[in-house]
Amino acid sequence: MKLSIKYLLLSLLVSMCLFSCGKEGKTEIPSDDDTEIPPKKDQYPGLSVSANGELLLNGLPYKGIGVNYFNGFTRTLDEGQYNDDSYKIGFAYLKERNIPFIRFSLAGYWPKNWDLYLTDKEKFFQNLDAFVKSAEEFEIGLIPSFFWHTPTVPDLVGEPVNRWGKKNSKTHEFMRRFIREVVVRYRDSPAIWGWEQGNEVNLAVDLPGDNSNLPPIVPSLGTPSSRSREDKLSTSDLKVMMEAFAQEVRKYDGTRIVITGNAIPRSSAWNLLHNQQWTRDTRDQYIEMMGVQNPEPVNVLSIHAYPGTVEDGYFFGDEVDYNGLIEVSMAAAKSHRKPLFLGEWGAQQALFGDSTYDKYMEILNAIEQHQVPLSAMWVFDYPPHDEEEGINVAPNNGPREYMLQEIMKVNQLFR
Repeated sequence: MKLSIKYLLLSLLVSMCLFSCGKEGKTEIPSDDDTEIPPKKDQYPGLSVSANGELLLNGLPYKGIGVNYFNGFTRTLDEGQYNDDSYKIGFAYLKERNIPFIRFSLAGYWPKNWDLYLTDKEKFFQNLDAFVKSAEEFEIGLIPSFFWHTPTVPDLVGEPVNRWGKKNSKTHEFMRRFIREVVVRYRDSPAIWGWEQGNEVNLAVDLPGDNSNLPPIVPSLGTPSSRSREDKLSTSDLKVMMEAFAQEVRKYDGTRIVITGNAIPRSSAWNLLHNQQWTRDTRDQYIEMMGVQNPEPVNVLSIHAYPGTVEDGYFFGDEVDYNGLIEVSMAAAKSHRKPLFLGEWGAQQALFGDSTYDKYMEILNAIEQHQVPLSAMWVFDYPPHDEEEGINVAPNNGPREYMLQEIMKVNQLFR
């Protein structure tokens, strides 16, 4: 009997080695095993939130306006552009104008744009290392947005988009791995100000119809050739994906802000969730949905708002202008004890023509008047929006230089 037990134990040890040992006897750590990651520190550089909901930068109260540098990094991911460091010109330009931070896309928009990460991860991170180092040198804060186009990760792993709502999915497994690789690698950098999940996910939730309001289909860029109702998202899915994102970040960084990247809630968000109707929400319902769509442990309220947001009316029976919308959004921030991040704003010359300056200043004045703690203008150095939207600000389009000059004035007042 004792001899049998001995052989049983030996067999068990051999089996364990076969399971956990790779070539040359090296241990392969499962994708969700964090045992070799150094423990997180009590405090990291960048933005955090106080107990009473105040935004802090390196422990001190902070208000500031930055810009969206959407493709500052992703321009290095396309074949033939791997050594593109033109973002250094952009960083120098922003530094000269005292623009304190950028919000940017951390990875590819379409599945095809993830090729470098999937085929040559070392080169992907070499490029990202150089980008972060350059930001450090120019003292530009970074808010990376991990999964800008919501359908892309499910498309990469061959799942419907609603698997964002399933924590045991391949989509979440991919998410966790990428978060761990990025956050652990850069959490000690003074350039990193916060972490953002994606871009405007909330605009895709609770939309009616089985075969309408589906994500785009572009097989040449890596999407599936067809979509179904499973590619639609609900508020429940959004809450799962945002909670899981924040929880994963918190495993490695316990202090920096965690952001959803949401747009301003649809004017019917509450009614779409509860009644599947396009009836406009009230102010109170808007404030409630701000909390629902930015769930704990996310600790910032995120909105993107342009002048057109209020053109057709926003609140049921109580319409507001842009200034009023920011006022209510700040009231929501106070109610939820989370600072407001106006992650996108701007005025499109293609839309407003000669009135562009006035529209731009209307937004900027609202930011100043209501003391919005964090905001980022759309968009810097993104050529596709030069003519298409007339909203790009770059070193080579001088007529819009006033946009950065006006930001400088408000940043000086905030300081």
